[in-house]
Amino acid sequence: MQTNNIPMSRAVDWYKQGWAIFSKDMTNWVLMALLLGVGAIVLNVLPIIGQIILLVLMPSLIGGLQFAAQEASEGRPVKLEYLWSVLKSSSQRNQFLALGGIMFAAAVTIAIISAAFVGDSLLRGASSGLMGFGFGGMLFMLIVGFASFVMFNYTVALMLFRNMPLFDALKSCAATASTQIAPLLVFFLLYAVAAAIASIPFGLGLLVVIPVTAIAVYVSHKELFA
Repeated sequence: MQTNNIPMSRAVDWYKQGWAIFSKDMTNWVLMALLLGVGAIVLNVLPIIGQIILLVLMPSLIGGLQFAAQEASEGRPVKLEYLWSVLKSSSQRNQFLALGGIMFAAAVTIAIISAAFVGDSLLRGASSGLMGFGFGGMLFMLIVGFASFVMFNYTVALMLFRNMPLFDALKSCAATASTQIAPLLVFFLLYAVAAAIASIPFGLGLLVVIPVTAIAVYVSHKELFA
């Protein structure tokens, strides 16, 4: 699979297209995001096991949002049951759950590395705000956040829409990210800023940011991957 050279300005256009699709059926998109959010809150109440289950299920649920994005972009109505469409698919479910398992393992590894090498900066950041992390801590968070955002979202898209096996999709994402850093970094930073702002009013803004981003990922993957 080849990749196209995409200018960084396209990241803004992807969100514009995501908003255009979202705005045609806001109610169902918001309800899907609400279901996802409520499920996450319920699972997070369960100590440890809830977080594990959430990480394992998340690729399948985001895949459901991306499937809804495909349907909407082709003029078909958005349905709430699309959210769990991947989990209902016997041919896709296991690979998406495996990706969730990889996400969990990665989260544990990152937590260990953070404690070992960033440690004090992370603790200071928690008590003294963002500047308490220091330059190294903020750079670490940026790299990890960017890599996680790209690998997670586009692996889901490639598995779902290109029928790529899990590890082939992961390799393709890594290859693309290494050649398309500028537009993907802008795309990630726009998401990070929007998500931070959306979290302020009790997280209600995430009911918009999450589906718009999922749609934008669907739109952008068609340009990024030839």
